[in-house]
Amino acid sequence: METDPITGYADFGLAFSGPQFALVLVGAALIRLIPLLIFVSAILKLRRFPEQRPLHWIVLVATLLVAALGLIETLAPGAVPQSWRTSGLWSFLWIFAVSWLAVSWTRSAIKTGLRPRGLDIATLVAAAALLVALALPLAVVW
Repeated sequence: METDPITGYADFGLAFSGPQFALVLVGAALIRLIPLLIFVSAILKLRRFPEQRPLHWIVLVATLLVAALGLIETLAPGAVPQSWRTSGLWSFLWIFAVSWLAVSWTRSAIKTGLRPRGLDIATLVAAAALLVALALPLAVVW
């Protein structure tokens, strides 16, 4: 009988080759970079587009929500009750926060015509690189 090659977090990491694991690490860095780019872009847009100020405040709040969840997950994982993790509430909060940020940023980018160009295009490039960095290793493992 063949056993499942991936049985836990430690086994999951060991299933990757060196280049695949490097892609996962690049993906982890990009996951942290994208909200920072969005945050800086939203601050610049607050000053540049005063008529769309409420939209950019929403982007800032969504970015801060994602940052707060990330800090809790990183620095104080014990602060999240186990019942939230097993019931799916914690996952729902993450999915809501990331989706809200993605939709808000997309609306902001469309309404401002991708200005400031450098930051918004860098965010798009980072998102595409994140997709590649996380999809390739997983496609090879499974």
